[in-house]
Amino acid sequence: MQFCWLFFLLLFISGSASATVLTATMTTTYFTVHYDPKDPYLAESAAQVASDELLRLAKDLGYEPEPQRRIPLMVYRTHHSFIKEGGHKDRYVVGTAHTGDERISVDASGAFVTMKTVISHELTHAVVFRILGRHVDALPLWMHEGLAKYQSEPYPDADDALVAQAAADGTLIALADLKKRFPGKRSDLAYAESSSAVRYMVHKYGSSAPKRLLAEIAKSGSFDKALFEATGVVEKEFVSQWAGSISKRYRLLRTWRILSALGGSTMAILAIIAFIIRRKRMARAAREWEWEEFEDSMSRQLRDWPHR
Repeated sequence: MQFCWLFFLLLFISGSASATVLTATMTTTYFTVHYDPKDPYLAESAAQVASDELLRLAKDLGYEPEPQRRIPLMVYRTHHSFIKEGGHKDRYVVGTAHTGDERISVDASGAFVTMKTVISHELTHAVVFRILGRHVDALPLWMHEGLAKYQSEPYPDADDALVAQAAADGTLIALADLKKRFPGKRSDLAYAESSSAVRYMVHKYGSSAPKRLLAEIAKSGSFDKALFEATGVVEKEFVSQWAGSISKRYRLLRTWRILSALGGSTMAILAIIAFIIRRKRMARAAREWEWEEFEDSMSRQLRDWPHR
């Protein structure tokens, strides 16, 4: 189980949950930070990380920070308190984001994922919520999560490994099946594919493609129209392009795996062939030796013939 793949995007408007351990509060230019008074230094660190990340995300995604609309940031000092007070059934969850008040809650302990990664991931969701407003549901879940992973995880090695494995096995999940929810038992792959698709978009259409996409959705409320404005292709064509790039990229790996699967029987056949060849050579050598012995015997008899 990979902890960094298990972030939750909670797409519903909800009120503030009671946070029994987060009894202290501090405000910054862009955040209202709720934290456990036992560790004010952790809260200050989280607030600084959040501020830095917000300014970076605002530039990348096309958002103007609003000091008059501070984002609620719930900072938990232990994973246990985060899980308990959040009521999460899945103990691997490390961060959540809510529409409505854009409240984000994070496990800042660093036990499973770094605090910066969690804050950046969930803050990306909050920024996207604010950019899209009432059109937030127009963005497919795979794009929501793909953007969050792209912004929070600069090294996609783990995602690439998962996508490569699935591509080699022929078990990739269709992005069309990841628009509203992720399959529980294959959520790792769903997140990895989402990240891969967004990275493909940025690589092929430029780093400003996500910003153009979000701006157009905010205006039109149409993902397909926005994707066309940002990339020049509609969703069906984009998905086809991405799938094709994955297939091409990992074709060699798939071929190698097939050959590896056949490797056992191939080696057995080669061993049998080698054994037969060796037996034939030994038999030929034995016949040659017997013939040489026969010739020597005849030569001795001929030499002795006159004396008999």
